[in-house]
Amino acid sequence: MLDDPRSWRFAVLQSVWTTVGLMLAVTVAAAEEARPEPRLIVVLYPQNNDGSPGNFVVDQSIRAVFAEESSAHVEIHNEYLDCSSPAGKAGSDLQRDYLTRKYAGRRVDVVIAGMSPALDFLLEHRGIFAGAPVVFCAVDQQEVQTRRLPPDVIGVPVKFDLEATLDLALRLHPKTTSVAVIAGSAPMDMAWERRARAAFQHYEDSRDFRYLSGLPLDKLRDEVAQLPQESVIYYLHVFNDGTGRTLVPAHVLETLAESSHVPIYGHVDTYVGRGIVGGRVFSFEQEGRNAAHLAQRIMAGESPEQIGVQEVSSNTDMFDHRQLQRWRIREASLPDGSTIRHREPEFWKAYKWWIAGTVALCCLQTLLIVGLLVQRTLRRRAEANVRMSQRDLQQLSNSLIGAQENERRRIARELHDDFNQRLALLSVELDLIRQKPPESMGEVRRRMSELSDQVRDLSTSIHDLSHELHPLKLEQLGLVTAIRSLCHEVAHSHELDIRFIADPLPDAIPSETALCLYRIVQEALRNVIKHSRAAGALVQITADADGIRLSIADRGVGFVQNANSQSGLGFISMRERLRLVGGELTIESSLSEGTRLDVRTPLPFIVPPDRELKVELVAVP
Repeated sequence: MLDDPRSWRFAVLQSVWTTVGLMLAVTVAAAEEARPEPRLIVVLYPQNNDGSPGNFVVDQSIRAVFAEESSAHVEIHNEYLDCSSPAGKAGSDLQRDYLTRKYAGRRVDVVIAGMSPALDFLLEHRGIFAGAPVVFCAVDQQEVQTRRLPPDVIGVPVKFDLEATLDLALRLHPKTTSVAVIAGSAPMDMAWERRARAAFQHYEDSRDFRYLSGLPLDKLRDEVAQLPQESVIYYLHVFNDGTGRTLVPAHVLETLAESSHVPIYGHVDTYVGRGIVGGRVFSFEQEGRNAAHLAQRIMAGESPEQIGVQEVSSNTDMFDHRQLQRWRIREASLPDGSTIRHREPEFWKAYKWWIAGTVALCCLQTLLIVGLLVQRTLRRRAEANVRMSQRDLQQLSNSLIGAQENERRRIARELHDDFNQRLALLSVELDLIRQKPPESMGEVRRRMSELSDQVRDLSTSIHDLSHELHPLKLEQLGLVTAIRSLCHEVAHSHELDIRFIADPLPDAIPSETALCLYRIVQEALRNVIKHSRAAGALVQITADADGIRLSIADRGVGFVQNANSQSGLGFISMRERLRLVGGELTIESSLSEGTRLDVRTPLPFIVPPDRELKVELVAVP
């Protein structure tokens, strides 16, 4: 068969896989041998069920401590005894045999006994967990003192403070005339009923006490429903009712609270929230943590004898907020430092994120709507401004074209009617001199002097026309000198009384700004001449930190201000010039009181504070 190549390859593969399997098995076995054996803790609970809130809280607390504070691998086994069963000795022996067989051959590091029935069971049957230290949990201080505990049995005792809880109830309900004490029929129930009778004996002189113990649950519920108004209930626990049925005390409490019309008090923290108003309670959670910490110390190598039984665990005044409201008990009347559980959150605290989200969403939607409305308004306004600007631009363009044509006609008329005729006359006179020269030198000098005067006048007129078209003085001598010269020329030419007031201005005035201000003064004085019929005007130019301010005022006829009165070509031209240099124009006028133009243009400088004001009077020639 090995001659077949396929059989040979199969044999090789089989051998390889066998070798790999053996190696894996050896590796796993070695790992199992190297893995440390887990530490084992057994927790004994007295009731034969795991539905008790106390059992659950203790279990969670023990496991939480080991999960948070221990790095070792710890197994926790819960065992539920039937200490409430009336089976007695036979039942106890059956549980002993069961646990003995279950943990035979296993090393138990620590046994935790919950409450006194589990502790008693363990003390009676120490052979089940031979050599394992015992930590008791939630065992009353008096019960610890009445038992002779071996040195390796330690724990933190608690105080079931029945008297302090009853004192609280009577102080919060001072009109109480009757107290009903409720307990079950289990051995633990009856033991605590006896404990309660002894504790409450000195209260019986002032109040009536009824012990509703060992009743069937239905009968107990009826008795609770028939209690008089001025009563309170002290609930111990009901592990068994009168029929022998095993119950969970917290569940029984919930059932009784539904039937009760008087307040209920108790000394166990797991009862808070299940029907009691509150009391001086011990905490199952804290006792579970206490037991777990002691077990950790033992497993870390400390001797139980060195640790010993600890000081009594402290209790807390604890109340249910819902029950306080139900029975109209003010929080101010509670003892200082009281813990209040199950406080119903205020509407804002309960729904604040929903409210905040809804408000935020509404605000966002409102902002979006407002934004859209603002955007629509701005768009419409911009469209209206564009249309208005287009109309203004068209009007300005028409006005500028008309003004340009009028200016051209004026210049053409002056050139034709004035300069051209004067030149023609000068040419005729020169031609006459050429045709018929004067007979004497004196006549020649006289005629040449006249011609020279005509040429000088003609040159002056041409200079004036050129200066009107473009002021060279503005570029050569500056803004103040140019405006002063303009005022002088206008006063001289039209017999006006013009006053010119000027501040020292900075040297570096942009040419666009200077030309703008000059043209505004020129246009304003032209308006004074043509429209105001004023005898004079005031031109004032100053400078400050905000820029240059120009004012032209007259005491003429003025005009009534309206939209049309400020839309003439002169005013439009002024505003457009100022817009280009970032300036502003304000016009004030009224009939018979004259007109005032205020101009402001910005400049990138600060005027020195020691400037001197110069006032000049351009007198009528």
